[in-house]
Amino acid sequence: MRKNPRLISLMAALLIGLCLYASSAWAEGSSPAQVVKDFTKAYYMLEPSMADFLSEDALINENDVNMVELYLRLQENDAYNRGYQTSYLQMKPILIKTTVLSMDDASAQIQINATTIRSINPLYRIVGYVFCILEEHEVEDTISLVKEDGAWKIAPGAFDLPI
Repeated sequence: MRKNPRLISLMAALLIGLCLYASSAWAEGSSPAQVVKDFTKAYYMLEPSMADFLSEDALINENDVNMVELYLRLQENDAYNRGYQTSYLQMKPILIKTTVLSMDDASAQIQINATTIRSINPLYRIVGYVFCILEEHEVEDTISLVKEDGAWKIAPGAFDLPI
């Protein structure tokens, strides 16, 4: 059985590329920019997992009220008052870009620019583009982060979360 040198070199290049990608993805996993991206996705999709990204001060206010539960309840009431289900208010962030404005060992400021679209149904995006009915909303905000227990967490005041 003959070994093709091109196939071996192609496989070696793919393996090296995969290793480099995995190491860069692992290194970025705990960066402030990645925390902001993950929080933004959970926030706009109205997922309770957004609480995992919030610091203690941002999660619980001085009256011991959970801000994520309060925000989700407010969104649920808003959807009900408008005659929709809560899932109608979910927005899918696409084209997320982050810029580190300042960063030190304990805090960081990240500017985020994103485009959000309504996340009703996966086919809605395709049909929306075809029939030009898809509404895109631009999001631009500066988010403060603090290092808490060795991990980056979102500080109070991110997006429209109640304070």
